[in-house]
Amino acid sequence: MSKFGLLWLAGLTLVIAGCLGLGTDQPQVVQTAGSVNSVCGNKWQLKRLRVNGVAAPIEQNERFTFLCNAEGNVMGKSGINTYRGSVQITDNGLMLWDTSSFASTKMAGPEPLMQQENTYLRALAGTRQAFTKSGGGRLILRDASGDIYIEYVRVEP
Repeated sequence: MSKFGLLWLAGLTLVIAGCLGLGTDQPQVVQTAGSVNSVCGNKWQLKRLRVNGVAAPIEQNERFTFLCNAEGNVMGKSGINTYRGSVQITDNGLMLWDTSSFASTKMAGPEPLMQQENTYLRALAGTRQAFTKSGGGRLILRDASGDIYIEYVRVEP
């Protein structure tokens, strides 16, 4: 192999190692199945929302929250309004929504925020799995295919 070929191969190896995090002291991001204990009891603020695999633009993320308690009572802010419902979370992260318990207030607001709220609430109702990552600092709610993906960060009360 030529000197250029060896240099190119060495450079490629470094790039791949950097992308994989090899040789760094950075902890690997571990995602674990959520449970009632890891999901409920914390206040979560929206960080990222994807619907049909595409990022949904959300302004004022602090206006979108998710909370639940050990009994599975869910509540939060959805942009303009508040919502509530009921969910069971199994030890392997499966979410079982009681769709008949889901309710939201009906205040109106600016059209762009209303559209974001509708997108968020439809996505939330479509989630079926819960995961935590970053040592419990992040919560992921998603559907089985990953087309719906909602990521939250834990906030202190």
